[in-house]
Amino acid sequence: MIDIGKISLAVAEFLAPLRKANWKWILLCFSTAATFWFFNALNKVYTTRIDYPVQLVFDRDSLAAVIDPPEEIPINVTGGGWQLLKRTVSFNITPVTIEPENPVQTKFFTASNLLPFFSNQLTDLNINYIATDTIFFDIEQYVDRRLCVKLDSAGIQLRKNYYITSEVSVIPDSVTFHGPTSLIHQLPDVFIVRLPDKNIEKSYDEELSLDLFSSSLIKKVPEVIHVQFNVQEMVEQSEVFPIEKVNFPYDSTVEMQENQVQASFKIQWNFRNKLKKEDFLFIADLNNVQNSDSTIAVEVMNAPEYVRDIVIRNNRLKVTYAK
Repeated sequence: MIDIGKISLAVAEFLAPLRKANWKWILLCFSTAATFWFFNALNKVYTTRIDYPVQLVFDRDSLAAVIDPPEEIPINVTGGGWQLLKRTVSFNITPVTIEPENPVQTKFFTASNLLPFFSNQLTDLNINYIATDTIFFDIEQYVDRRLCVKLDSAGIQLRKNYYITSEVSVIPDSVTFHGPTSLIHQLPDVFIVRLPDKNIEKSYDEELSLDLFSSSLIKKVPEVIHVQFNVQEMVEQSEVFPIEKVNFPYDSTVEMQENQVQASFKIQWNFRNKLKKEDFLFIADLNNVQNSDSTIAVEVMNAPEYVRDIVIRNNRLKVTYAK
């Protein structure tokens, strides 16, 4: 059986000399040794691979990078420890600048193209080779294009039983787009914007940022548009309306069995008690009679703006002919 007491006593006897030791001097010795080792290591020459930052240089006032090169490029280098430390752990590492002679036409650099840039700018290191085959990028000319701007009215999401009761206003109705050639040419002739809002139940009067609908590389002048339209709740209603006969003879040789028609519709809430039947026009045109059953379809020729979705009940009326 293990004697816990004896083991504890042995451990205490082993640690007893350490309790009397001067820990400050021990730590100082270790620190001094580590410092000498660190500085001695930095004075040696090493060959290693590092990822070094790069920056593409071109006229950014007239050109834009549609595809950027990688932020860092792996390189194999030989140099002193101090130089390598400076190039890897510094907070303000100066990137190697890469400047193509013909930015718009040049789409890539191979390792052999990149080597002179690194060798000329990292003079304190020996650049053995670039540890990547090719880097790709795409630089394009800036162009301007003015487009008509419209709102996707069909995509406006209203609350149930709510309708747009006015014209949809978009101000301004045209915007200048400034950006890289390929992105500008991809834009449609009419720039359609869609409202992000849902379940709209009141008149809309807001500014909408165009940044929601195109690349951040494209600038817009102006950057926002003003969208406005009226929204009203509509309720179901039903009424009986007279029918106006069209192309019927003046005599009574041809008649309709019914001279009225019942129609249901949706009407703006604030007009529900102000309906004027004279604002409606329902017709039956004898020229459209269906000979197989002698019926005519009733048509809605006119209705007020505050009414939507008119549905005629029994809209085919029987025609009778005098013998």
